[in-house]
Amino acid sequence: MIRLILGLALLPTAALTVYSAAHVLGVLFAQVPSAWPFLAGASAAAGLWLLGLAAEGRGRTAGARLLRALRWIYVFGHEFTHVLAAWAVGGKVHAMEVTSDGGHVDLSHSNAFISLAPYCVPIYTVLVVLGYRTAQWLCPGRLGLGVFLALMGVTLAGHLLMTGECLWQRRQPDLAAAGGLLFSLSVIAICNGLVVMLLSKALFPRAVAVAGPLRQTAEFSAAFWSGGYGLLKSFLGPIGKGYRP
Repeated sequence: MIRLILGLALLPTAALTVYSAAHVLGVLFAQVPSAWPFLAGASAAAGLWLLGLAAEGRGRTAGARLLRALRWIYVFGHEFTHVLAAWAVGGKVHAMEVTSDGGHVDLSHSNAFISLAPYCVPIYTVLVVLGYRTAQWLCPGRLGLGVFLALMGVTLAGHLLMTGECLWQRRQPDLAAAGGLLFSLSVIAICNGLVVMLLSKALFPRAVAVAGPLRQTAEFSAAFWSGGYGLLKSFLGPIGKGYRP
């Protein structure tokens, strides 16, 4: 019950965070020429995903295989993120199963952090960052910035698209385990919106401003909660006054 109430309270914050993230991406498209490798990578990922969906719908084998391969890659990253989250909090991993239709991890225990981590953390984007830093350390200048930005766009867009697909098309036991559908979706939306904004700021620090959108989101959320509390108080006030034990 507590997480249901918390999920309701987080809904406006989730919507505002997603809106702010979309606005940041719009700024990158319209005003930042240096962001084109990143945006091209994101567009390529979206194009492959849409091509796979169209081919699957028409029964074309090659396109369906492409989509199955993309789903398998996503599911592997999804389940591996469960594993990393479990290890981070001292959990034990007994087994991991991965197919293009879904996966499963057997853990010693679970919690909301472990359940929701794969939906919130773009694991392949993290791996690209680690790989790029390692390559720069071992062979400075061998991997160009444009390639790095394109890979960042591919992996981030892939995470967002495939996460959205699995949430839309399949019932996810992770959400119930984390505290319910409403709470989980609110947390996932907030986390992914923050990832998009903060990553955009890290990649293009001079072109992207996130302090304003974050402050606006916090102010609007506070105003919503304050207004909701005022309405609830005004509604319950007459009921309390009319009650005589």
